[in-house]
Amino acid sequence: MGNILGTILKTINEVQKQNKANPNEPTADPNVFDLLKNKLNNLDQKTKAKRIAKGKSPHGILDLIKKEIQGARRENKKDPNVETAPSSIFDKLIKKVEEPQKRQASSGLRKIVQDYNLDVSHLPREVVAQVQNEYIKERQKFDKQFAQALFDLTKRYK
Repeated sequence: MGNILGTILKTINEVQKQNKANPNEPTADPNVFDLLKNKLNNLDQKTKAKRIAKGKSPHGILDLIKKEIQGARRENKKDPNVETAPSSIFDKLIKKVEEPQKRQASSGLRKIVQDYNLDVSHLPREVVAQVQNEYIKERQKFDKQFAQALFDLTKRYK
């Protein structure tokens, strides 16, 4: 969790610097970046405590991070005291969160192509992208099932 969260917090700082330096984009209020950092800093302990207290199933950290970023976007839009930040700020952060899943899907598909000796060189990029997106969805379902099974086992062996 620490590495992922550290990367996202670092990305928030990078996005803030890029936003300040970009003359073609309105500079976001610094409070927007503080809001994002605060939401994400307490994510690990907050979610573990809630989940354990309520006996809820585990959630993927990347999904939780995306949820917090979307929550910060909504809060920023509703806050009359802070000018609404350009949506590109939140979009860049979401894209960074999704990178590991896309990399994993890409390498997973590459392994399937190699293991089954498939020639996919004639497939259009759009088709490959669709297959990759489907692979990501199915992989998330698969991972969630195993996380739930492990979670159930940890409850049984307490």
